Amino acid sequence: MRRRRDRAAREREILEAAERIFGERGYHGTSMDDVAAAVGVSKPLIYQYFGSKDGLFLACLARLRIQLLDTVSDAVFAAGDAEDALYAGFVAWFEFLDDHPQAWSVLIDEGMLGMSTAAGPAAAATDEVPAACIELIPALVRSNLPPGRSADEDEIQIVAQSISGATERLAIWRSRIPAPPTPE
Repeated sequence: MRRRRDRAAREREILEAAERIFGERGYHGTSMDDVAAAVGVSKPLIYQYFGSKDGLFLACLARLRIQLLDTVSDAVFAAGDAEDALYAGFVAWFEFLDDHPQAWSVLIDEGMLGMSTAAGPAAAATDEVPAACIELIPALVRSNLPPGRSADEDEIQIVAQSISGATERLAIWRSRIPAPPTPE
């Protein structure tokens, strides 16, 4: 006998399964049937909750983006100085990706990048993920400037773009190698 679940719990289950499947197969390789089967619900229920495949992908993307940005910003703002903040941000970024193995594939679906006009709202939202990270970095840089130190906006943007580019390339590289052994 199946127990009825409340809507919020069912949505979480659907999102978790969808994130895993989108992460494994990409946007174009995922069907609503795949997600419904993984969760054990009907496809119409998923459409009722999310409206479309784009709606489901957007919900996954929004949830992961918030989790990632919160994780990184919490680590950076808790650091004692700028050097510790940079290191804490990198560690938080990669720990998040290790804890959510499909997250990178969902957040930066390479098959959708640059297709915003051709592929609709899901592709446009995928293009916005790096932009959201780049928007966060200047605030973190400014908050970690030594007292009395100022930086002009060009300098801050150079740092933000450098950090963003480095973390994206490292994440791509990291996603293609086996996970490092966990320390004992």
